[in-house]
Amino acid sequence: MTAETKLGIFTILGLVVFGFSLYFLGGLSVTRTYDLNVKFEDVSGLPVKAPVKLSGVEVGKVKKIKIENGDVIVVTEINREIPIHRGAQFSVVMTGIIGSKYLKVVQGDENAPAYQNGDYLDGVDEVPLDVMVTQTMASIKDFVDSVNNQGAFGARLNDTMTEVRQLSANLNQMVATLRPYMTRTMENLDSASVKLDDLMAKADALITSINNGEGVIGSLLKDPQMKEEVKESVTDLKSTMAEVKTFVGKMSRFKVYWDYDFFYMPDAHLSSSDLALEIYPASGYTFYRAGMANLGNEDDRLKEGDYIEKNKFDLRFGLYNDWAKLSAGLIRGGGGVALELQPFKDVDFLERFTFTGEFYDWGRDRTINGRDFNKPNLTYGVDFRFNRYFSMGAWMRDALETNDFAVKANLSFNDQDISSFFGLAAMAGSR
Repeated sequence: MTAETKLGIFTILGLVVFGFSLYFLGGLSVTRTYDLNVKFEDVSGLPVKAPVKLSGVEVGKVKKIKIENGDVIVVTEINREIPIHRGAQFSVVMTGIIGSKYLKVVQGDENAPAYQNGDYLDGVDEVPLDVMVTQTMASIKDFVDSVNNQGAFGARLNDTMTEVRQLSANLNQMVATLRPYMTRTMENLDSASVKLDDLMAKADALITSINNGEGVIGSLLKDPQMKEEVKESVTDLKSTMAEVKTFVGKMSRFKVYWDYDFFYMPDAHLSSSDLALEIYPASGYTFYRAGMANLGNEDDRLKEGDYIEKNKFDLRFGLYNDWAKLSAGLIRGGGGVALELQPFKDVDFLERFTFTGEFYDWGRDRTINGRDFNKPNLTYGVDFRFNRYFSMGAWMRDALETNDFAVKANLSFNDQDISSFFGLAAMAGSR
């Protein structure tokens, strides 16, 4: 083999190795593509060579990003065998909270013509997740500053607490009026329970005496039929006394809570209040809620952006356990369901968080303060309980329509006097 032949073979092998290096290491692709130019206002964090995904499948890459006539133009390389039809939507999304960004494509109408190489189209500018987090943190900071500086929210919270104290004073006065009656009733129940126990003991002794044929009664009751009738009567008496003791036990397990919610929406500068009684019978797994939502004067003139309907009934029946509460009924004036979850019930500190969602007013189709509403009301949020009486949280109200951010404060306490009153009423109803 001549030296020229060896040199030629070496040169060909070098070119082959160089070509494979470009293909595997340099990102060189032999796939046939076509370019689409997508206009955006902001593509912060989107890198060149970021994937372009259609229905979660990569169909191309970002070729380059440039500014053209004041617009941000993202030049994309789309695989030739993947047509993108007119009406398609391009948007910049993230793979997670701290993940990388890519270009998401929602396919257009398949009956519409496909875009051609070099076509321009408008992208969908969505608010980035990091910007939303920044805005939310700014809202929370404004809220904290408002509370620290006794701003509008602080003043309204003080007014609300004054009203709650006045309501509590009125309730205490009512309970003080009923207390003598309740005290006498409980004393009579205790006395009756002692007498019932004594009577049951005597009844047991009487039955034993009858069975043994002792004493005058035993002699008189030698007739088998009369003896059986007396035994049945005494057995019925013991059953009745046992039921009375059961009623007294159920009354002691009856619990009633006052529940007050205050919402403040900083963007709309609006607030609303809910007040309700939550009643927990002795069953240990059911509860009832009755109250009024969005307390206020219906004759007041509405501000721009105020879509809160005043004075709505809130009547619910629910089930509960250590982890969740599920209720259904009339929620803020509309039929629906509500769910409260405590997924970290057994974890220190995290057990203080409660996640809540309300989905109601499913058939809504009306105009409120000049704005049409035709979607159900979806409200959700998370609360942090500081102690057994007070909690605060962050909520999104009417997420499918106005999507207002709201700060929530909650006061909740058990009223033992009213619990005793309801327990007596339940016992009287059972009898």
